[in-house]
Amino acid sequence: MQHSPTAAHQVPAYVLGGYESGMAVVGSLGRAGVPVVAVLTSPREITRHSRYVGGSVTVPDPADHTTDYVEALLGLADSHGPGVVVPTTDESLEAVAAHHATLSARHTVACPPDAVAQTFLDKRITSEIADRVGVEAPITAAPASYDELAALAPRLRFPCLVKPAESYRYNRAFGVKMKRVHTPDELRTAWGEAHELGIGTMVQELIPGPETGGVNYNVYVVDGEPLVEMTSRKLRLNPRDFGYPSAVVSGHVPEVVEPGRAIVAAMGIEGFANVEFKQDERDGRYRLMEVNGRPNMSGRLAVRCGVDFPLMTYRHLVHGERPVAAPWREGVYWVNEFKDTRILVDRWRDGRLPWLRGVRPYFAPRVHGTFDARDPRPFLARLRDRVTIEDAPATAGSAAR
Repeated sequence: MQHSPTAAHQVPAYVLGGYESGMAVVGSLGRAGVPVVAVLTSPREITRHSRYVGGSVTVPDPADHTTDYVEALLGLADSHGPGVVVPTTDESLEAVAAHHATLSARHTVACPPDAVAQTFLDKRITSEIADRVGVEAPITAAPASYDELAALAPRLRFPCLVKPAESYRYNRAFGVKMKRVHTPDELRTAWGEAHELGIGTMVQELIPGPETGGVNYNVYVVDGEPLVEMTSRKLRLNPRDFGYPSAVVSGHVPEVVEPGRAIVAAMGIEGFANVEFKQDERDGRYRLMEVNGRPNMSGRLAVRCGVDFPLMTYRHLVHGERPVAAPWREGVYWVNEFKDTRILVDRWRDGRLPWLRGVRPYFAPRVHGTFDARDPRPFLARLRDRVTIEDAPATAGSAAR
């Protein structure tokens, strides 16, 4: 259901999630004059401090209190008016997608319904779809019991990965995206600890290659047609082999466009999608890693390059404006300023990264994950939180993390 106001500024945007992905959406919409409300679950979420946020509300955690979360979103239609609901985390997207019809009766929802969302939220389904449509991806198995795991182990090539079916649940439990295992015993331990918590996992082939082999394919789809596309390369990850990006650079990577289009089409995604690939050093080909149907962590990069996906989404959903592709800028960097400097030092110490190449993003056109000279308060708030945590007693610091 779309709500068509007489003027753009009358339609608020409810941005769900307050870290890097949320910052990209808040900045884009706020600069365009859209009234933004930050919808948060933690006092540490930084979008509440942005000059582009007209107000913020604290709601229950969508993962643990889904019904209450959805009720709070519905209540925003009464307190702030019907608006555009923009999930920027997997937790918020899963909750919104599961109640898409209910929320669409009061708001415009900027994510797919549950049947589509599960194709990328559940990585086991993603793997099945990739295999069906011929998009190259790592060999993957999903054992459902210790017996199935034991039968699988002799057929595996180690090291391999224990990877969650639902990323955010695993990250909440273990603080990492996935685990690399080198032996059958390590496999049983890593798989078992997730299994005992009821977290579904997969055992997946490890695609060899440097962290610079990671690529993002971003696209906006309308009626099944990919109208706007952009690609970028990952430069540094934390952890190195399969962690979150700390430095990314825009650039054309034509090899991932067709498989990116194919997997998004097979999933039936409309609107924005982010598809991650990794280049396999064994043959130079790109394998599918995962698909996201929400704004991604380095979302500010596309905006800086001239591809404003958040504003594109808003204008399409509210006013029916069909996005139009335009040239975008290559060689622009996105840097997570709170992670990348430490990672740089680690890379220099182990001799794997030349000094000049490491600092290049800091002397080139760039955008940061949090810092914005026009909107410095979120950066300062995050800096204050980091100092507070680092100065706290060890037990308190561990709990905060």
